Amino acid sequence: MSATAEILRLIGTALGAAAGAVLLEQLCAQAWRHWWLRVDPLVSQVDDTVFYQRSLWTLSAPEVRRTWAGLGLGAALAASAVLLHPLLLLPCAAVLLATLVWELRTWECVAVSPWQVAWRRGWRRSIRRLPMLQIARVHLVERALGARPPWLPQPWGRPLGSCYLALELHNGRAVKLPRTNSATGRRAVVLAAQFLRQRKRAGERERLASLREQARILRQARRLMPDTRELALKRELAQLRHSSRRVHRIDHWPGQATQLLPDTAPDALPPSAPGELLDASLYRPAGRSPL
Repeated sequence: MSATAEILRLIGTALGAAAGAVLLEQLCAQAWRHWWLRVDPLVSQVDDTVFYQRSLWTLSAPEVRRTWAGLGLGAALAASAVLLHPLLLLPCAAVLLATLVWELRTWECVAVSPWQVAWRRGWRRSIRRLPMLQIARVHLVERALGARPPWLPQPWGRPLGSCYLALELHNGRAVKLPRTNSATGRRAVVLAAQFLRQRKRAGERERLASLREQARILRQARRLMPDTRELALKRELAQLRHSSRRVHRIDHWPGQATQLLPDTAPDALPPSAPGELLDASLYRPAGRSPL
């Protein structure tokens, strides 16, 4: 019983040392990422931003598989240091440090703000940014593992694999954002896609409202400053309306020189236009009777 208990104790200690080494490396990586995002953020509006990063469970990425290889080697050296000799902690620390540097150099993350999409691939690589106005469509792409062993679990009813966002631009090009694990990071990717679509719809509504306001201002300016031809037509129409309302009397026509006798009725005269002289038959020589 004592030998079995001793073996179990050593195995438990070795497993604890391995888990502690992996946990220490991951805590250091998370702390460094958090500090780096505070020093050099992807976007300026940190509060109104959807963020996701590549998970350690994204086994479809070759960089993540190399990270897992380094973590496994470091955990094995930590367990060997507990079981065999403490000097094995030195190579264990070196392997974990190299794994940490590799994980930070290949780190990928995405931030979606109301005005742009930014992503980083690696530690020392520059940040790439894409304005929201250049994005035409947003696609959520999911890729499962090629061959899943029957003993490998399928969490939450979804196959193990990766998912990412593909952005279709107005110029016909496509941009693939960094991917993450479908089991643990799909929710963050879906939130980023929904946020992108909401911002696109809001931007389209804002542009439509701006175009309507510009059209209203143009119509108002046209009403305030009419065309010169339109003004001339309005003046001519006003003059015609004013002249049609003038009433002329026969005895006040210009050019009328003959005075009518009292017994001559105005309705017996033939119609004449303004300015015309009366007919010669209306003149009576002096001393003759009208009959």
